[in-house]
Amino acid sequence: AIALDMEGAETAESSVDNVFTGDLEDFETLPWSWTFVTVCMVLPFLTGQINVLLTPGYTLHFEEMGWPLTSAGAAVSAGFGLRILMQQVVLRAGYWIAVPLCMVHLAIVILALIYSTSEWAVFAQLVVVWSIDPACAIEGIAFDSFGASEVQARQASSMVLFVATISIAVSCTVGALIYDAAG
Repeated sequence: AIALDMEGAETAESSVDNVFTGDLEDFETLPWSWTFVTVCMVLPFLTGQINVLLTPGYTLHFEEMGWPLTSAGAAVSAGFGLRILMQQVVLRAGYWIAVPLCMVHLAIVILALIYSTSEWAVFAQLVVVWSIDPACAIEGIAFDSFGASEVQARQASSMVLFVATISIAVSCTVGALIYDAAG
């Protein structure tokens, strides 16, 4: 009976040791570097700000211009429908294809700024703001940048999603404040 007790005590001690001195990989952290700040913080923050900043005002703009709100809804629906296709393009062509896609987005945004009283330009801008979203590419770049360690890759992906979520939440409020102040 004493041998059993000693064996049980050794097993319990071994389990406690494994908890405290076990796999230290889980405690690995991301290094603070320009790559981390740029890829995991700046890019998702800017994406959230740019894509969502004008969201509170676009339906009001449609209403002010006398355009049907169903057009605004159709533009957003088309944008999200095309987003699935665009994410597949990014995944198949590579994450860096997001740069030329963002240039197309920028060109359409400039058109919408120049022709802000033309329904076609605002409609096109709403479609591309939701379809050409570089979020998928940013997550891929974060994974590639920190993919040498699975733990760091997971942490980088989590940070990208965290910053993007905060950015989107803040940009709705900021966009509404800008719209109220500027009209």
